[in-house]
Amino acid sequence: MISRLDHMAISVRDLDRSIAFYSRHFGLEPYFTQDMAPSGPLKAIAYLRSPQGILELMHAPERTLGGGFHFCFVTDNFDATYARLVEDGVPVRAAPHPTAAREPGEEHWMRCTFDGPDGEEIELRGPTGV
Repeated sequence: MISRLDHMAISVRDLDRSIAFYSRHFGLEPYFTQDMAPSGPLKAIAYLRSPQGILELMHAPERTLGGGFHFCFVTDNFDATYARLVEDGVPVRAAPHPTAAREPGEEHWMRCTFDGPDGEEIELRGPTGV
């Protein structure tokens, strides 16, 4: 039986830039970095912690993300988080719009997407009007 999802990994071209981006804008805490063999495609791995899981940043300058890939953060206050990210200059890919309630408690939630430093799609979901 699976007890939880441990982490999600994405390829990034500039590890320091991505660590700074996810720390500053999404509050993730960098806690471990591992250098890899310099001759391989993967140069280093950094792990950033959130209360519910881990984002693994794979420093692979030659790799690109596949189309349609995204991951999602949930916020307790959609309006405030969206406004802060826009004010911080995080590029909006899709403007806020209503999203279906997948389970009780998600009624009246909004969603939008942003671009990450390497073009990755970052979804934001949560209650509005808080």
